Amino acid sequence: MVKIKIALFGENESKFSKVYSENVLKKIREYGDVSERIDKSNIDEHKEFLAQCEVAFATWGMIKFTEEEIKEYMPNLKALFYSAGTVQYFAEPFLNCGIKVFSAFAANGVPVTEYAVSQIVLALKGYFQGAKRYKTLLPYSFMHTQNCVGAYGAKIGLVGLGAIGSSVAEKLKEYDVEVMAYDPFVSQEKAEKLNVTLCSLETIFKDCDVISNHLANKKELKNIFNAKLFRLMKKHSTFINTGRGDQVDEFALARSMIAHPSRTAVVDVLKNEVFPYVSPLFWCPNVIITPHIAGSLGNETARMADYMIEQLVNYKTGQPLKYEVTQEMLKTMA
Repeated sequence: MVKIKIALFGENESKFSKVYSENVLKKIREYGDVSERIDKSNIDEHKEFLAQCEVAFATWGMIKFTEEEIKEYMPNLKALFYSAGTVQYFAEPFLNCGIKVFSAFAANGVPVTEYAVSQIVLALKGYFQGAKRYKTLLPYSFMHTQNCVGAYGAKIGLVGLGAIGSSVAEKLKEYDVEVMAYDPFVSQEKAEKLNVTLCSLETIFKDCDVISNHLANKKELKNIFNAKLFRLMKKHSTFINTGRGDQVDEFALARSMIAHPSRTAVVDVLKNEVFPYVSPLFWCPNVIITPHIAGSLGNETARMADYMIEQLVNYKTGQPLKYEVTQEMLKTMA
C-alpha cells in the first residue's frame, strides 16, 4: 500500500493525546508519513509538509480554518478524519473546498447511549434522590423511591432522534416502557421502526416519567427547554440532559426543581462547565450534576480513532466509506 502524507491537527495537547495515544499513532503510521501535532502556533513550520498532505486526522480541539487558509495550507487535501463527535464548529469550510469530512460520531455515540439508558433506568427507580438522601434524610428517601413508577409501563420522552436519540430508542426496546419522541425532522416510518410515538414537546413534558435530551447543537435551540415546559413536568419525573447546556434555561429549571422537590434533574452539561457553581442548578439538592462524562472517556476514546483509521484504510483501498458528513447533515446533526 503506497504511503501518503498525513497531517495531525489539535489545538489542545491534553485532549489530543487522550485520543491519539502512542499505540494509535503507531497504527496511523502504517499508512503514511505522519506529522507531529499541528496547531495555529506551529502551522507555518509545517507549511511545506501540509502542502503535500492528502489526508488529515483530528479530534477535540480541531483548528478552525477559513476556506482561504485551507486553500493556502492544504491545496492537496482530500479527506479529514475526525476522531470525535460533532464537526459543526469547523467542517463547513472544508466541505466548501470539496474536502470529504468523516466523523466518529457513531463511536462517540456508543458511550452516550449507554450513559443515557442507564440514567433513564436509574431515574425510574428513584435512584438519584434515593441514594443522595438515604444517609441523611431516611424518611424522605423511602417516601421518594416508593412514589417512583419503576421500569414497567413507564413513559419515556426522547427529545431528538438523531444518531444518539435513535440508538437510545433502540436500546429501550429491551424494556417494558412506552417511548415518546419529539423530532420535527423524523418521518412516521422511522418512528415506527424505532417503536416510538411522535408528539409535541409539551406532551412529552406533561406525560413522561423521564425526559432525555438528545437535540443537535444548533444556535436556534438555545433555551428551548424553558419555564413553560418545566411547569408541565409530573411529580417524581426526571429531566436528563446529555445534549448541550445552552439548550436549557437553567434558572427556569432551577425554579422548577426548588418548587417541586419530588422532581429530579440529571445534567451532564452546563452553560458554564468550567465554573459549575455559577449555575443555579449547582445549588439545587434535587439536581445531579456530572462533569460531562457521557461521551468517550478512558479506553473509549480509542474506539473513535479506530473507527477513523478503518475509514482511512477503506479510503486508500477504494472500499465503501462510512460516517461521511455532508452539508445537508450539518443542518440536523449534533
